[in-house]
Amino acid sequence: MKRTSTVLLLILALAAGTASAADHLMISGGVSIMQPADSAYRDIYGSGVVYPEGALGIRLYRDLYLMGGVGVMTKKGTTPELGFAAKSTQTFISAGLGYLANISGGLKWKIEAGIADISYKEQAMDLSVSGSSLGWQVETGLMVMMGKTVFAGVAMGYISASDTVEDVKIKLGGFRASLSLGFRI
Repeated sequence: MKRTSTVLLLILALAAGTASAADHLMISGGVSIMQPADSAYRDIYGSGVVYPEGALGIRLYRDLYLMGGVGVMTKKGTTPELGFAAKSTQTFISAGLGYLANISGGLKWKIEAGIADISYKEQAMDLSVSGSSLGWQVETGLMVMMGKTVFAGVAMGYISASDTVEDVKIKLGGFRASLSLGFRI
């Protein structure tokens, strides 16, 4: 997990060094709500989990850009059978390519796809399970320019990976919708 995260962040940092002209860099922060893919996770923590996210986009050529994102989802719940307190944390780090098209005026459409490294840690009944898995993510959305540099965005997508814990396959990630605010430089 640390090695994958370091490589993804290094790629983004190197690409950021090439973004010297105006309008080559997009930075945003926002909030997402996820419908977790794993039914056992939903039984313990609920079907909607709200969490913060951040994203970086670096224009490569015309409307094509390199994207990266990070989000941390933490939720407390209760085990269904015994009623023990439980806590789960999933960290999403993604990188890939995006395309940004002008619809009209300040309205833009984006589509992104790439790899995702999802790490997880779950604690219940004085036990802790953790790990990470490499998967994929896709997203589409709209951006509304509010002036020359500031924008607001709405998006939806899916992030997915899976892992095996004690011979049980678990699904990480799920469907998500997000709202964001950012700027372009």
